[in-house]
Amino acid sequence: MSSELLTDLLAPVGDGLIEPMAQARLQALVDAVPVALMEFRLQNGRLVLLAANAAARRMPGLGAVREPGADASEVFDLLASTSLLDQLYGVVRVGVPLECRQVVREPGRLLLAWDLSARRVTHDCIMVTVRDASEAETLRAALAASERSLEEVRRELREQTEVFNTMESLARTGHWRRIEDPGETVLLWSPGLCNIAGFEQQEWVDPERAVSGILPEDRHVFDKIRERGSGLDVEYRWRRPDGEVRWMRSRVQRTLPRDGVQVVMGVVQDVTDEHRAAEQLREQLLFIQRIASRIPGFIYEYRLHSDGSTSVQYISDAVREFMGVEPHEVTTDHGVLMHRVVPEDLPQVQRSAMMSVRKLVPWQCEYRVRMNDGSVRWHMTNAVPHREADGSVVSHGFTMDITDRKLAEQEIERLAFYDALTGLPNRRLLLDRLQRSIAAC
Repeated sequence: MSSELLTDLLAPVGDGLIEPMAQARLQALVDAVPVALMEFRLQNGRLVLLAANAAARRMPGLGAVREPGADASEVFDLLASTSLLDQLYGVVRVGVPLECRQVVREPGRLLLAWDLSARRVTHDCIMVTVRDASEAETLRAALAASERSLEEVRRELREQTEVFNTMESLARTGHWRRIEDPGETVLLWSPGLCNIAGFEQQEWVDPERAVSGILPEDRHVFDKIRERGSGLDVEYRWRRPDGEVRWMRSRVQRTLPRDGVQVVMGVVQDVTDEHRAAEQLREQLLFIQRIASRIPGFIYEYRLHSDGSTSVQYISDAVREFMGVEPHEVTTDHGVLMHRVVPEDLPQVQRSAMMSVRKLVPWQCEYRVRMNDGSVRWHMTNAVPHREADGSVVSHGFTMDITDRKLAEQEIERLAFYDALTGLPNRRLLLDRLQRSIAAC
């Protein structure tokens, strides 16, 4: 149906364009159209309503549509805050068709959503059609909200992925997944794993290339652990493409098959620095042990923990010769050392040792120990305590055998105070005892 015909159909009977009977029939036909149709004319600078069909009269939100001659601002009063009226004036004056969607919302609900079109049909008249787009607008808004939510989820996923990749990079770790399908096997590597392996960033890795860097002498260890199943750690050396050899620690976990698909996951950590530190520690310990084996005594480290407990964390192998006990026995229970001290000397040893630790003063003590063969030996221990950051006190000490010195001192005293020929006390001993008695008074 052409715009001119609609204009004629909607025109009032008084215009005399169509016979009354035909006008009534055609008006009924236009009223049957489910789209709101309205004709406006520009009169004295105002757009006024000439006619409207039944759909327009029934459409909620169209004001004064039942009153021919109503101003367009009254018909579209709910859109007064928009530029619609200016656009309609532009259609009638310039003749450029208008297609737009007008949406009015209140907080939390949709007031109206119209698909509106306007066409100029004569030099001063326009035909306006309005379709209710509330359902489409609701769906569009729901879709937009879903897209925003999806984008937010994607953003969070990107952020979490970036955080995870950064954590992998900082921890020098990576992970891989092998998806075993009856018809295909896919191996996926994380960026962190590519980084520590020296590979370019890639997600899909050829299975053969994935093990190409393992040193031949370590390959059997890797294969053996991998065949044994999940939850086991394996360490091996990996040669990067640049030739550098790194130590790797890997753990594999198998998941339960689902729909015939088996997923195997693994975590790989670069532990080269750990191995280097352990090697340096072994070298330092070997150096200490070499020194300790060449000195006439044994050295130890004693710790008084902040909770009051005590332990010996290190003692040299010479304790075996000097005390008749094994080093591991002392580190397990250092009380075995005190069991060797003769009962008469034990209180003084314990009292002076505890005073040194509590007051953080150097400790020196001479005491006797009884050996496995029943013999008694003289020992002297020197230790220097210091407080650690965690509140514990650590003493590093050295114990040596002074039996020969003690025997020499006793022999010197005997020669000084006893006659060498008769063995009887001499005058010097008498004077010494007199001086001690006088001093005691």
